[in-house]
Amino acid sequence: MNKWFKRTTVGFAALLCVSPLLSGAKPAIVHNREAPPAWTSETLIAHAMGSVDQYFYTNSREALQQNYRKGYRVFEVDLQLTTDNYLVSRHDWGSYLYDRFEQTLPREKMDKPLPLKSILNLPILGSYQAMSFEDIADLLQNYPDIWIVTDTKAANAEEARLQFEAIVRAANGKEEVLTRIVPQLYSREMLDWVESVHSFPSYIYTLYQSPDSDGEVLDFVKMNDRVDAITMPEDRALNSRSLISKLNSLRVPVYANTINDPDIIRKLAHGGVHGFYSDSMTYSRLEEERIKLGDR
Repeated sequence: MNKWFKRTTVGFAALLCVSPLLSGAKPAIVHNREAPPAWTSETLIAHAMGSVDQYFYTNSREALQQNYRKGYRVFEVDLQLTTDNYLVSRHDWGSYLYDRFEQTLPREKMDKPLPLKSILNLPILGSYQAMSFEDIADLLQNYPDIWIVTDTKAANAEEARLQFEAIVRAANGKEEVLTRIVPQLYSREMLDWVESVHSFPSYIYTLYQSPDSDGEVLDFVKMNDRVDAITMPEDRALNSRSLISKLNSLRVPVYANTINDPDIIRKLAHGGVHGFYSDSMTYSRLEEERIKLGDR
């Protein structure tokens, strides 16, 4: 009788262990996240360094300086690789952008990368200056309370490697600034691409290019405790209240991009969105509109 009871008990315990697998249920991911890093206390991220004198997308030194004075401390910057393997603060190489920025260049040289010196010698709208990542690293030293979010638009492992090698080279001799660079990931695979070059302390996963389901997004942040925030385009943020709630319960704040309208900010904040990439919103205007974000 005792032998039968022992065998039955062991068998029942084994059945309990395998029953989630038999039912098709996923094993639970046990994950204890630390408190979010300091940069996530900022609820506004300056999109393309923010607007400067009402001009958008300049990614310029002057945009950073002007928006710093307005209270921004986190700055997203578009980055393009030059023909000599430097990174420059520019959205893309399209001919339309030369026209918008009133930059004179022979048409045959447009729509493809330039050497660093050539693009830096073209002022933006006659008044503003693009930057190499070496310039950005210097600004990080001069402004010890800011963070840079990278928008490299890397589409494959080789492109990401070249871009982040350029970032690490630019920080040579001032490696502390790398702790305040937050790479923006466009796919789950990109985390490995970046980590193969340098292990950054914090990442954002942005979903505007991602086909990931809500479950895949949740599993990714549970398995990677340095993915400290998620960014969603406006339409997904409006329709993802359940996902946003689950991310908030994991202490992973959600940002929406790119939002300039206070009414949309108010609506998304009511749905649990923590912060916003913006060209023109300011903390003072949020206060005027009586919009409270995060812990502010």
